[in-house]
Amino acid sequence: MTALAGCHHASGGGATDAGGGGSDASPAIDAPTSSVCGTRTGMRGKTSRTIHIGGLDRTYIVYLPQAVDPTMPIPLVMVFHGYTMSGDAMYGVTGYPAIADSEHIALAFPDGEAGPNSSGAPWNVGANVCPADDFITPPNASGDDFALMDAIQADIANDQCIDTAHVFATGFSMGGYFSHHIGCMKPGIRAVAPHSGGTHTLDACINAHMPIIIFHGTGDPLVPDGCDDPNALLGVPNVTPSASEWAAHNGCGTTTTTVQVDGGSCEVWNGCPVDGQVELCTFTLMGHCWAGGQGNILYGCPTYASATQLEWDFFKTHAW
Repeated sequence: MTALAGCHHASGGGATDAGGGGSDASPAIDAPTSSVCGTRTGMRGKTSRTIHIGGLDRTYIVYLPQAVDPTMPIPLVMVFHGYTMSGDAMYGVTGYPAIADSEHIALAFPDGEAGPNSSGAPWNVGANVCPADDFITPPNASGDDFALMDAIQADIANDQCIDTAHVFATGFSMGGYFSHHIGCMKPGIRAVAPHSGGTHTLDACINAHMPIIIFHGTGDPLVPDGCDDPNALLGVPNVTPSASEWAAHNGCGTTTTTVQVDGGSCEVWNGCPVDGQVELCTFTLMGHCWAGGQGNILYGCPTYASATQLEWDFFKTHAW
């Protein structure tokens, strides 16, 4: 089966506290413990958590900046891992906690339905998505991952009030596929940032417009860059690249403006509505890895511009 994350399994799995003051784990919970946000203490920094949803115990990591008033609503970014990866791997490779500290963001790094570092399908990405290498259909989980997202947000709200107008989703590989699906079908999301994934057609989207920044390496051996890039050297038969799909869905024009970044360039679609900017960043000869990724030789490509910084800058500019 195609591994939509990297050549090998990610190492690690269990999370530990970071920055002090955070609990390492919490028991499984079924619902928020308080109707008033920001009242629970002892769960700041990096914490590992379990929540019971859809008949399953689902695990995830949360990161909350220490120097933030728990009652002050702050944005939330949910980060979804690739096939055979884990939320903890994404915690490390993206470098998001440093941005969370400086920008005052809450972060969630869920594990897929089959658990961390599993060969089971992680996310329900929708049907008829762009095929991976050798035209293999990516594995599709059966769980209700939208309900999981809602439950995680409600749980975090016990510790930190959330600015519900600014909830974002990003993901890598299978998490990238899922991020596209979230942008199309999940209410309550302000913008998405898929990395190294693909999408299905957007004909049935419930979200009329969705700001989106897409990332892909032109040397990706696992998910063709043609899944996202209309200018890819090799397109995918019978598939409209996601950037073109989103530009048409959001009502953008047909021309783009090019912005150079380290190791690649970003195409910014012209004429998009204020609530539907589309941007595609491609990285020359980069493989199946997170652009600017840190500390993980399997999933990080540190010599390229940071996708983490680029997407957060995009969110602040086009989804606020």
